Amino acid sequence: MLTKNDGFATYVGMFLATAVLLVALFAGFSSVFGAASSSVTSQVIVGNAAPTVSAVSLNHGNAIVLNPNATTSFDINYTITDNNGCADVVETLAGTSTAYRHGGAATCATEAPTASNRSCYVRVLATRATSTCQNSITINVTDTVKIYYFADSTGNTSSSFPSDFWAAFASALDLQNATGSATSSNVNVNILTAINVTTSSLNYGTIAASSTSAVQNATGTNAGNSTTTLQLYALSTLTSGSNSIATSSQHYATSSFTFGGSEPALSATPTTLANYLLATPTSTVNVAQTTFWAVNVPAGTATGTYTGTNVFSPLFFP
Repeated sequence: MLTKNDGFATYVGMFLATAVLLVALFAGFSSVFGAASSSVTSQVIVGNAAPTVSAVSLNHGNAIVLNPNATTSFDINYTITDNNGCADVVETLAGTSTAYRHGGAATCATEAPTASNRSCYVRVLATRATSTCQNSITINVTDTVKIYYFADSTGNTSSSFPSDFWAAFASALDLQNATGSATSSNVNVNILTAINVTTSSLNYGTIAASSTSAVQNATGTNAGNSTTTLQLYALSTLTSGSNSIATSSQHYATSSFTFGGSEPALSATPTTLANYLLATPTSTVNVAQTTFWAVNVPAGTATGTYTGTNVFSPLFFP
């Protein structure tokens, strides 16, 4: 005969038996089918990031000082950054840099500049220098421009363009033909007043005492970027040993003359030559004007070879 407690024990026994059976079945299924895992494919497409240009400078931010009758080299420095890596930047093959007067920016601060020897200079292709790759994405670049002596002056009340300035433009190109560019801060091209005399000497030849030489020529060309006139003086008079010929024995003019007329005599004091004016060059074609010279050898002058130095000094003419 079952008691109430006996019934409860029977239920508990049945519950435990069922639980054991379920655990056994689960263990059986795991044993038969094994533990399962899944693989998921991941993918990302890396797009192109256009290069950027920064830290552009022309002549390291300094004013540009030109050399007479020549070209002068100046640096354009800048930094290229490409987040796709340095190898993505075609810095040795493409991209350009220019130095330009701001008034001509539309045709010079561009990927396809129009060069001008007065106001737009494109980098010299053979002179590009680059750093090694920095931080996997950055390259420092130095380009060179060669600027002529007659390039437009700026930034001074006497300049050709007093209210203008010069700057540099730099661009970069990547393998996907994306570009970036930037410009520098402003610098000025200084005024250059210079004259180049095309002869190294005035050779009056052999002249007897109490005689006058034939007229000799000395041509001056404008070797700068400003309009200029001319001052003349004797740095040293004609001398042979202890003998000399007075400085005033040399005469000059802007046209051929007969000695002893109204033409000026040379002196040791710089004297501005009237009717002499060289316009600012606009190309490598010389802007030139000739001076004419003669000497009178006074009676009583000892024989000998007499030498002296005459100075042709440019004078800015606004």
